[in-house]
Amino acid sequence: MVTAPNLSSSVVAALLLCALLVGAPLRAADTIEVASGADAQQLLSEAESLLASNQSIAAYELLNERVAQLAGNAYYDYLLGVAALDTGRYSDAIFSLRRSLSVAPEFSGARMELARAYYENGNKTLARTLFVNLLDEQPPPGVRGAINNYIAAIDAKAPRPRSRFTPFFELAAGHDSNANGSTDDQQFLGFTLSPNNLEADSPFAEAAAGFRWTNPVSPRFGWYAGGRAGFRHNSDADFVDAGIVGGQLGMNWQRGAFFGRAGIDAYTESRDGDSNSDYGGIDVLLGRRVSAAWDLSFGIRGGALRYDDAIEVLDVDRFLYTAGATYRFSPLGSFGVEVVGGEDSEKQDGSPYGNSKLGGRIVLFAPVADNGQLYASLGSLTSDYDGLFFGADREDTQLSGLLQVEFRNVWWDGLSLVPRIRYVENDSDVTLYDYDRTVVGLLVRWVPQ
Repeated sequence: MVTAPNLSSSVVAALLLCALLVGAPLRAADTIEVASGADAQQLLSEAESLLASNQSIAAYELLNERVAQLAGNAYYDYLLGVAALDTGRYSDAIFSLRRSLSVAPEFSGARMELARAYYENGNKTLARTLFVNLLDEQPPPGVRGAINNYIAAIDAKAPRPRSRFTPFFELAAGHDSNANGSTDDQQFLGFTLSPNNLEADSPFAEAAAGFRWTNPVSPRFGWYAGGRAGFRHNSDADFVDAGIVGGQLGMNWQRGAFFGRAGIDAYTESRDGDSNSDYGGIDVLLGRRVSAAWDLSFGIRGGALRYDDAIEVLDVDRFLYTAGATYRFSPLGSFGVEVVGGEDSEKQDGSPYGNSKLGGRIVLFAPVADNGQLYASLGSLTSDYDGLFFGADREDTQLSGLLQVEFRNVWWDGLSLVPRIRYVENDSDVTLYDYDRTVVGLLVRWVPQ
C-alpha cells in the first residue's frame, strides 16, 4: 500500500528553492521580485530562517502582520503560503499561493506548494494535475521523488477502514449529599415541606451497560452510533431511584482544516419505577483547526423535552448553542473554553418554565502517570425564567464542577477505575429551588478487549 508522503513544507521549499526554479541551485529571491525596501527584505529573510528551523507558527505570525503592506509581492505571498500550509491553514495557504502565482506564474516553488495545499485540503484531482505539470519541468531527483510519492498516494486506492463495535459495562458506588436536588429549608411561604421535597443525602449504587460503534467509510467520513442503559439506586432516598436508556446516531467528517459531526440523540428516563421524561433532538458541530495546537468550534443542539402527563407543565422545546476554543498542549492534553446559550420554549399555555440560558465552562484533559487521564470541568449557567413562580420572578445561576481521574488497564486490559467528585450549587431567586449537592464516587468500567 502506498501511504501519503510526510514532508514538511519547509523541507519541500528548501528543495525547490535550491533546484526547481530554473534547474539550477538559485534562491527564489534571485528569480522573482522580493521586496523594494530594506525593511521588507529583512522581514522576508527572518521568515525564511524561521521556516528553515521548523518555526512555522512564528513565521506565520510574523508575515501575517504585514499583509496590508506586502500582499501582491510574489515571494512574500509564497512564504506566507508556506507558513499557512505548515500550520494547517490550508484554505489560507491556497489563497496566498494563488496570489503569488498571479504575479509570477512561472514560480515553480509556489506551484509545488499550491499542489500540496490542494492535497491537504482534500482536492486530490487538482493537486494531481499540478504535480504532473511539475514533473514536465524535469526537476532534480530529490524533488521528482517527492512529487512521485504524492502522485502515488493520490492514485493508490486506500483500503476501507474497518468498522468497530465496542461494548462496555459499568459499576459505580458512592455518596450523594442531595440525591433529590432539593432545598434544605423546611418551610416555603409558611408551609412545611414534605420529606420528599427536602434535601436527602444517601449512598448510591449504579449499574450500566452500553456500546459504541464506528464505521469509517473513508479517512474523511464515517458513521457512529452508541447506546447506554443504566439504573441508580439511592438506599436512603429510593423515591428518586432513576433508570435511563439513551442512544445516538450520526456521522462525522473532516476536510482540510475543517471538521464536524451531525447526528440525532434521544433518551427516556424513569423515577421510582414510573416514566418521568423523554427527549429527542439533533446535535450538530462545525469546527476548524486554525493551527497545529488550536481548534475553534460552533455547535447547536435542539430537541423536544417531554414529561409524564402529571407534570407536563414542564414540557419545553430546547435550543442550545456553543462556541468554543481548544488548545492542545500535548497529544493527550488539552484545555478548552466554551460559551453556552439558548432557550427553553414552554409548550403548555401559562407554563412558567420557559427560559433563556447563558453561561460558559472550561475543560481540562491531562495525562497522569503512564495510564491515567485527568478530566476537570468548571461551568456556570444562568437561566432567566419567563413566568412567575408563586408570584415571584425566578432566575437561577448554577455553578457546577467535576474532577475525575481515569486509570486504564488496571489489573487487566480493558478495566478502568475512575474516582470522581462532582459539585453543584444552584442559586435561585425562589428559595424552593435553592440547593447545593456533592457527589463522591468510584466508577469501574470494563471494555472487553
